[in-house]
Amino acid sequence: MVGFEQETEMLIEQLVTGPRELDVISIFGMPGLGKTTLANKLYVHEAISNRFDARLWCCSSQSCDSRALMFELLCRTPEFDDRTEVMSSDELAEKLYRSLKGKRYLIVVDDVWSPGAWDDIKRPFPDDNNGSRIILTTRLESIATYAMISSNPHHLRLFTEEESWMLMKEKVFKEDSYCPQEIEEIGKQIARKCGGLPLAIVLVAGLLAKHDKEVLYWKEIGESLKSKMQGCMDTIESSYQHLAIHLQKCFLYFASFLEDQEVPVKKLIRLWIAENFVEVSTTSKSLELIAMDYLMDLISRNLIMVAKTNSLRELKTVHIHDLVHEFSLMKAKTGNFLLRIHNQFVIIFPSSKGSSGHLKIAAPTYEVSFGRNITTLRFSPSANSPLIDLDLTRSWKHLRVLDLSSVKLRKTLVDALQYLIHLKYLELQYSGDIPCSICNLKELETFIVTGIYLKACIPKFIWDMTSLRHLHITYLYTYPLRVDLDNLRTCSNLVIGSGVCYQKFMKRLPNLEKLSCQLSESYPYFSPAFGSPPSTNFSPAFGSLNQLKSLKIGVSVSAPALNPYGFEDFTYPSNLKKLTLASLEIPWSKISNIGRLSNLEVLKLEGNAFSGIKWDVTDGEFPNLKVLKLKNLGFSEWTASDDSYPSLQQVLVQWCWELEEIPECFGSMCTMRLIEVRSCRDSVVNAALKIKEIQIEEMGNSEFKAIISK
Repeated sequence: MVGFEQETEMLIEQLVTGPRELDVISIFGMPGLGKTTLANKLYVHEAISNRFDARLWCCSSQSCDSRALMFELLCRTPEFDDRTEVMSSDELAEKLYRSLKGKRYLIVVDDVWSPGAWDDIKRPFPDDNNGSRIILTTRLESIATYAMISSNPHHLRLFTEEESWMLMKEKVFKEDSYCPQEIEEIGKQIARKCGGLPLAIVLVAGLLAKHDKEVLYWKEIGESLKSKMQGCMDTIESSYQHLAIHLQKCFLYFASFLEDQEVPVKKLIRLWIAENFVEVSTTSKSLELIAMDYLMDLISRNLIMVAKTNSLRELKTVHIHDLVHEFSLMKAKTGNFLLRIHNQFVIIFPSSKGSSGHLKIAAPTYEVSFGRNITTLRFSPSANSPLIDLDLTRSWKHLRVLDLSSVKLRKTLVDALQYLIHLKYLELQYSGDIPCSICNLKELETFIVTGIYLKACIPKFIWDMTSLRHLHITYLYTYPLRVDLDNLRTCSNLVIGSGVCYQKFMKRLPNLEKLSCQLSESYPYFSPAFGSPPSTNFSPAFGSLNQLKSLKIGVSVSAPALNPYGFEDFTYPSNLKKLTLASLEIPWSKISNIGRLSNLEVLKLEGNAFSGIKWDVTDGEFPNLKVLKLKNLGFSEWTASDDSYPSLQQVLVQWCWELEEIPECFGSMCTMRLIEVRSCRDSVVNAALKIKEIQIEEMGNSEFKAIISK
């Protein structure tokens, strides 16, 4: 982050010192100033992360829903579980209050728009007179003043000319920030024309960075910008016009999401593919990789911002600034690219062919008619999921994308999905049986269903849908496959029952890249065709999945009586990069099978994944492991040699109450960047602090961080 150094120091002092009672630090100012960026800089600062027992973040925005905000906060706490999803607003507030009670916490409430929204969200924040803090960001001074307790609101200023030029240089020239002398003065003029608004600077920099550093081009950009930015629309327009047609479509697609909404990258890419925005490459690149290239291009132009990354710094969610979102809405509407109905409830994308359509929605009740075929229908999240009534046999037969994950479905509507034979993307929230007629959707590539209960029926013929690329259904049972699913790339919630002929099943999925599965003794659809009768002995062979990069294995909650030593003969694919194991209770002696995986970069062990009191890591094991996360394990001794974990960067230890120490050798590893300890013994905390001391003082690793929460 460039700029606001003095503001950062002042705000850190307010957060760390100040009154013992709960206090609100308000940051307000015009759109594009960097309020959220500054709040995030404070949120992740080492002085802050080490002081507070709990740090939580939520985004309010104009479409504030207090239940959704409390749910978002609880998602970041260890108290979150499956029951949380169905709790009422009052129940969530009570659970959040209990979660924070007695702790020194820091809450960030980003982008508050009304006093009522603030009153709703602040209810579950206890004041235990222990120095807890809330950071609030808003565009409105009235809201900042309304939320004030002890500290005065902070009005975020515009950038100085020097800060503007520093930011532009960093964005255009990256690491070295060196600007050729012949264009430096032109660059400073362009930076001045941005009016001190960081968003405008970043957008212009994205435009300049994509072309050769030539005097004529920079002059052209400088002359085309107005002296006053008028809400940055001219700058955004200029960036937009320089996009290729396929990237313009991908960019305008963000208008279909809510303002301030973090968009999951996987979902976005699958939607782009279903919309036919992604052009097939002459190379061997998959559609998903090509779409990722599109996204990275938009990010490099500073039109799209990274919201979250995973432990390997791969993209998880992205978002766009409010002003950019406003521009995308305006451009999409004037270009007849999309139609939004009732703002956050319904999104419709018309095609160019003429026809007629009709939509009727209850709660609230309204009807809409239009004069075009519809290729995409998506419902945005809302406080009250509406009941919908669609005549799928008529107006909607040309649909390619149908996203009903945020609405309540009538059974008749689910039955009628069979008529949408052109669907490529289908996402539902539904708790009943999935009809066999769903298999009529021969072109379906992405099929996602949440809310399925264990008793609900999933048709076995779903495994005959050869176009599927992504299949994610709660409690998805295996059946003998009659065809190879060459296109299938990801599969979640697959339930493998004992005695199932899963080896033959796995060989039918030659290109699977990501698999999440549960082992279950209880298998409701057992058939002699599966092979051997049910037993409590598992030896799943995942080794045949040669393309598999990510694997997660757990135990179904319906199988508490499984033999705890029935899982020890696993075989893993050699190309595996990420592995998560939970509740398997494998003997620690068997972890050497994992330690020999040369490509493994992330290992997560959760909820007694292994049993026993000692984990001894020998020389040469885990040669490429970068991230190790241990959560709620029952072991007490952990030893490692100086030659183990040679590539390790992050160690996260959470709720391992029996563990006595962390291996001291982590202190001398030159690759280490982070160690995090949450809710462990004091001896583990002291070991982590000792590792930090060695890393910083002896190894000279000034960037090393230790996050401690008792």
